[in-house]
Amino acid sequence: MLLINKRYGLYKEKGCLFLFAFFLCLSGLFGQNREIATDFKEGKGASPYVIWQWMNGLVTKKGITYDLEAYKKVGITNVQQFLIGSTQLSIEDPENTVFSDKWLDLMQYTLAESKRLGFDFGTHNCPGWSSSGAPGLDVAYSMQKVICSKTTVSGKQSKEKIIAKGEVSTEWNYYKDICIIAIPSGKKELKKEDLIIITNGLDAKDRLIKALPQGEWTVLRFGHTTTGHRNETAPLSGQGLEVDKLSKEALDHFWELYPGKLLKAMGEHAGTTFKRIEIDSYEAGNQDWTPNMAAEFKQRSGYDLLPWLITREGFILESNDHTRRFKNDWSRVINELFAQNYYGHLEELVHKTPGLNFLVEPYGTGKKNFDDSSIRGIGDMVMCEFWASPATWGWSSILPVASNAHLNGQKIVAAEAFTGQPQYAWQTDLADLKKDGDRAFCKGVNLFMLHACAHQPWPDLKPGMTMDWWGTQFGPSQTWWDNGAKEWVAYVTRCQLLLQKGLFESDICYLQLFSDKNAYSPKGFKADICNAKELQNRFSVVENKLQLPDGKTFKFLVLPKRGRIELETVKKIQELVNQGAVVIGEGFEGVPGLNNYLDENAEVQTISEKLFGAVDDKGKVQKSIRNIGKGKVYAGYSVDEVIALENIVKDVEIVDDKNDMDWIHRKDDNKHYYFISNQSSERNQKTIKFRVSEMKPEIWNAETGEMKEALVWENNGATTAVTVDMKPNESFFVVFISKIKDAEKPNIKSVTLNDKVVSTAEYITNNTEDTYLILKNKGTYKLQLNDGKVIVKKQNKDAEKLSLNTNWNVTFPEKLGAPAYAYFKELTPWNENPEFGIKHFAGSATYAKTFYLKSNQIKNKRITLDLGEVKNIATVTVNNQVAKVLWTPPFVLDISQYCKEGENKVEVKITNLWVNRIIGDKYEPEDCKWGPMRTFTYVDPNPSIGRNLLEIPDWVKNNTQRPSTNRITFSTLDFFDKSKPLLRSGLIGPVTVVIEELGQIKN
Repeated sequence: MLLINKRYGLYKEKGCLFLFAFFLCLSGLFGQNREIATDFKEGKGASPYVIWQWMNGLVTKKGITYDLEAYKKVGITNVQQFLIGSTQLSIEDPENTVFSDKWLDLMQYTLAESKRLGFDFGTHNCPGWSSSGAPGLDVAYSMQKVICSKTTVSGKQSKEKIIAKGEVSTEWNYYKDICIIAIPSGKKELKKEDLIIITNGLDAKDRLIKALPQGEWTVLRFGHTTTGHRNETAPLSGQGLEVDKLSKEALDHFWELYPGKLLKAMGEHAGTTFKRIEIDSYEAGNQDWTPNMAAEFKQRSGYDLLPWLITREGFILESNDHTRRFKNDWSRVINELFAQNYYGHLEELVHKTPGLNFLVEPYGTGKKNFDDSSIRGIGDMVMCEFWASPATWGWSSILPVASNAHLNGQKIVAAEAFTGQPQYAWQTDLADLKKDGDRAFCKGVNLFMLHACAHQPWPDLKPGMTMDWWGTQFGPSQTWWDNGAKEWVAYVTRCQLLLQKGLFESDICYLQLFSDKNAYSPKGFKADICNAKELQNRFSVVENKLQLPDGKTFKFLVLPKRGRIELETVKKIQELVNQGAVVIGEGFEGVPGLNNYLDENAEVQTISEKLFGAVDDKGKVQKSIRNIGKGKVYAGYSVDEVIALENIVKDVEIVDDKNDMDWIHRKDDNKHYYFISNQSSERNQKTIKFRVSEMKPEIWNAETGEMKEALVWENNGATTAVTVDMKPNESFFVVFISKIKDAEKPNIKSVTLNDKVVSTAEYITNNTEDTYLILKNKGTYKLQLNDGKVIVKKQNKDAEKLSLNTNWNVTFPEKLGAPAYAYFKELTPWNENPEFGIKHFAGSATYAKTFYLKSNQIKNKRITLDLGEVKNIATVTVNNQVAKVLWTPPFVLDISQYCKEGENKVEVKITNLWVNRIIGDKYEPEDCKWGPMRTFTYVDPNPSIGRNLLEIPDWVKNNTQRPSTNRITFSTLDFFDKSKPLLRSGLIGPVTVVIEELGQIKN
């Protein structure tokens, strides 16, 4: 068996590289299919971005260069800037206000440095993270809400009666009338003829100009005022009222106050280095009015809005059904205005600058009154979010946002990645990130935007600035930034390279008429969500499959439960069925809106009966399969039933599935990239069937860049079964990129030891030339090949093991509180060491020792180093050659190529986390001024988290010796006290060298 490295032309040997490459060119292996293999091995592709927070104006040029160079050092060249302050930080630079000369100079410097280093820069559309507010925005252009007052009057005495306004904030003192509606007192259900609607009916002193008819009246005075909402997470100098989201005119005014002004100030960088403007998750609250609302409503709904305003105050107009239909229409109009006049118009404004792109998190995480599904299809890149475990926030945003991208022809599904809750601050390592990241990949994410990456204005102080108490803190202040971050970024980059190729493979599409973050995916299948607009504008039928403009297909469409639906959507469904689509549903009751609803109801019900059949007395359709036109309707069937009846093969079938594996599939023309993740902390050997035929499976390891042919696989017509052995939390790609040649078969069918089947991954290895059986245990090995041949190898002893668990010399770096040197007679965790400086050490320390090998322990042997338990990252050097950086368990590596006869020196640089040193510093005198203890109220029970730094100490400002001379750490938020348990840290072991004999298998 030949390693895929050699087949790709990546194998090099003296004097033969040219001939070998020439041979591969002749054989066609250097074609387009193989270019991606080189990129994968070298870690080329889309690296993660960082979300780069500038905290309350505390920004320095030294820190800007420090941050950007540190990001580039580990392979990151994209920053997305946010200006954060106010409630998020107690300290500030009062001289560095937004748009001050100092601030503009720092922005220009940032873009110049970004250009120098090859970065793409983006920023939020306003200071803060939600949503669009700016200093100086006139209150008339701010978000508006309807307010109402009630006054009871007698018709005879009503003239010159004062009709008070609704409640108006004295801060803004802003109010505009909409209308007055007088209704007979005491009535809750009204007809239009009961109402008296008056516009311009008050004098300057709020008195009625004309008397009402005889009788008792309740006068409702409707007006609108500002919601008063600001972009409150911005620095105070960047705060202002949130713009009216329903008005293009208002948005134009906002644009000139911040984004447009910023772009002009950045000059040549706008659209070149300065690449992105963003709207983050919406948290600006409800808005239900805009000055042009009445006209917008009539144009979009076909009838007058004003009479129906009384339904806001609990009155029924015409009937309960009419009132419900009006409320549906008003919600729809608000959705359309948010989509077109806010999100859509901001995109238009962004695109006026060539090269500038619009990034959107198309959903809200706070109070709002628009439906997330209404703003789909807007933005050059869409982004969801997921929070680092054990927090669960954000994960439900992935499916709708990923579907948004898939349905609208976008390759990228970005995610605000690993956002952290404060009770887990500084306690996350790279292995933790891997499991969460792999899960996010399997859900559809293919670009991480790392949260948070606070700018470090004082680079020499660590861990330094935090983004308040939020986020998994990324950046050069992390202990593992210089020992593990580069390798983790390379892993993420390789994954994103393949996961951005081609199209997401999903068989099922669910039509959702309102925002729903769930869609059922049967085992072995993936699903997407579409909205009515996407169904209307982007779906066609090709060969009985639903198809999108980019070529993505679905095998069938699943409709929502029987209910109300727009007529044009029903007509589109009927059209798709007639053209050959397969549809699952229960039919429709009628339309949701008020205008012309009787006629449209009848038409919807007629089409529904044609497609799904008549309903029974309980309003349900009879279960049936209906052939209509070229298509088929499954009335009343479940998704699982239709999959069985249509005989649809699973995209991925995991034999003996225990719900501990996850996956995703990208298809790029005739190439297939399956990402497989073992989400279990246990080793997993599985046989996985992939819906690919006549192609050779390959295993591509994103941690190492290594690519090999699968060892054990079998083609079974429509599927290919591959046996994989996965370490705890391991992941890799199963790639189908090459056709099977005639008469070509996989070599290996199974391996047994003493007639018991064992793992091929554990017992077989291959190098650049040959495949070897690892004779690690005593007994008889039988290697069954697919052609029926059996290879037998006998081994008379178990693998040899050398314990390296004693007598380690450890060196610690200067100025981090630990002694320069320590001797560990036995390996024990640092946090259990009696020496205070070691017990509380945070950073990287190097263990060293020697071991001896005889010649017969090297020849035809595989030598592995097993470090046992490591907290948290290990860089292994053998005989002065760096072997590998290990950032996720198991901490085991093959060191055969580095070993020699005689003395061998092994060094292991171990990096832990900041927590222990931060706690250790609590024993030293205080030299910072802190605010009161803060409590995190978003979880129950509410934990006490920490304290905010209240002022920048003089020793920080002046860069002088700190008063508390033995303190090591400095941070802007004090997360821990002495009672916090220390984290296990160091090389804990047991450490073992394992020497295994290799039995060569001839090709």
